[in-house]
Amino acid sequence: MEDAIKWSDIVEGREDAYRLLYERFSDLLYGYGMKIVADEAMVVDAIQSLFMNIFEKRRHLAAPSSVAAYLCRSLKNILINEMNSVAVRRRDEYNDASAGDYDFELELDAECAMIANENERERYRLFQEELNKLSRQQREMLYLRYYKGLEIEEIAKILDVSKRTVYNTTNNAIARLRENKVLTQYFSKEAMIMLLCLCDFYVF
Repeated sequence: MEDAIKWSDIVEGREDAYRLLYERFSDLLYGYGMKIVADEAMVVDAIQSLFMNIFEKRRHLAAPSSVAAYLCRSLKNILINEMNSVAVRRRDEYNDASAGDYDFELELDAECAMIANENERERYRLFQEELNKLSRQQREMLYLRYYKGLEIEEIAKILDVSKRTVYNTTNNAIARLRENKVLTQYFSKEAMIMLLCLCDFYVF
């Protein structure tokens, strides 16, 4: 993902630079945040906190190699910290959730469910079922890679894993989907990837 941001302008506190930063990445952050915790108020507050933190600490922040990866990882850390704080206050509701306890569901676009042909509806239903069987990490990487269009290196930075792990995990996820013989009868690998790009992921 191309980052048309001059970090030196951020460090200098230029208002137009922060406006561009927000306009450039607010959709990405909102969509990603809503996949981590389906709480709009918490996500919006976390995004605001993120930009406030950047402004307050701007003089001490080194220019990131990927602004998108830096923002996503920072937002994820804020949300996880907030979820952990909530877990302490409401142990019964959150059942002592730890930093690793969050869902990451992928949902096919609503238009897919409205296809007139009953056979096609069944194929998309089956595809959705197979998506639900993937691990959380697989779903998260597919989301970042195919819907948000992030590079493998950016995803690795966000999830704190190696580039090889991202490459292998995304490929394994596609391979897992293609293990379903009914799906492979109707969807090529390219068609599956295209469907992933059309998934409904709470776009802001």
